[in-house]
Amino acid sequence: MTNSANKSAIKLSDNDFEIFGLPCQFALDSAALSASYLRLQSQTHPDRFANSSAQEKRLAVQWATRVNEAYKRLQNPMERAIYWCELNGESPRGQQSNLPPTLLMQQMEWREALEEIYAARNIEALENLLDEVTAEKKRCLSLIAQQIDSDKNARAANTTAQALLFIDKFMIELTKKLEQLEDAS
Repeated sequence: MTNSANKSAIKLSDNDFEIFGLPCQFALDSAALSASYLRLQSQTHPDRFANSSAQEKRLAVQWATRVNEAYKRLQNPMERAIYWCELNGESPRGQQSNLPPTLLMQQMEWREALEEIYAARNIEALENLLDEVTAEKKRCLSLIAQQIDSDKNARAANTTAQALLFIDKFMIELTKKLEQLEDAS
């Protein structure tokens, strides 16, 4: 962003929400995010700087990269929640030693169920387990929206974000096992 008006408006060091001119919260106006992304993308695209100095070209690439990464992060509800937690001093991807015992038990139960169902080669039971995990993910996303937007509770949101990270990882594993069984039948 080489002109002075843009430089004063946003900086590379601004957080993702600031770059897109959005409130720092979980609930986002996806149309406003997309419109802001398209505007910023057109302003920062390296092709616009083809006849510029090497420094301006380098800055354009930095901006284009920054805008794309920020858009990708804000577009994904789970990544947006994790990012909000990080902005508020938490580290969902860090040590997960503070997870509630109920979540730890749920993880163990799901893992045991997955192994038993997979060993029995029961596609319908795997689909049911996937539905159960998907419902829990939706519940966690609703909970984290409240923890962020209403409660402004970074610690609670951090715990829920850690649960979402596990759920997402488990869903990938579950989906792979389901695909393996479907391919074998």
